[in-house]
Amino acid sequence: MTNSKVQIYNITLNILGVSTPLENAQCQDNKAILLNNYYELARDYVLKDFDWNFACAYRVLTKSTKQITSNEYLYSWDYPNDCICARDVFESGNKKLNTFSISTLDDGQKIILTNVTNPILRYTRRIEQEIYYTCEFTMALAYYLASLTSNVITGSMQKGENAYQKYRQILKRAKVLNAQEGADIIYDESTYLDARG
Repeated sequence: MTNSKVQIYNITLNILGVSTPLENAQCQDNKAILLNNYYELARDYVLKDFDWNFACAYRVLTKSTKQITSNEYLYSWDYPNDCICARDVFESGNKKLNTFSISTLDDGQKIILTNVTNPILRYTRRIEQEIYYTCEFTMALAYYLASLTSNVITGSMQKGENAYQKYRQILKRAKVLNAQEGADIIYDESTYLDARG
């Protein structure tokens, strides 16, 4: 099933006990307007809250034209526009992770400070197209959105607290599933043969 914004909204409403679905995400229903107000904030929060495999990206950093004085770091680099959360910095050709810091300039532009001369950034990128979301992310986003909007939609803060607790549980399970992707699993053939016998 392909994820869509209206599907996420309807899951959110179902979590809150609202059974009447929205026909589309841009309708003038008060619930749709409220969910639209919170959606981008909630999406970015959930992306940042966990190191999702599907949103992982790597980028060779570009040297910043704006240098800042730092006693700890020698170089400053541009912060990627699609970066939600910088995770790791390493030298090109070297797997060793390096320390880095994020700083904001007077004009609001973010930069990455590090001592690496040829840095590659591993980061969580902003993904706006819902069709790329995993089922775990979709459910986490719906529960987080429910926690933010429950008081207005249902008048119940308790439903919001319950939704937030469920969100945390989904994240915990997602960490396990995330770690399994790309892992080398070695099957013990003798165990398999014993099970067949």
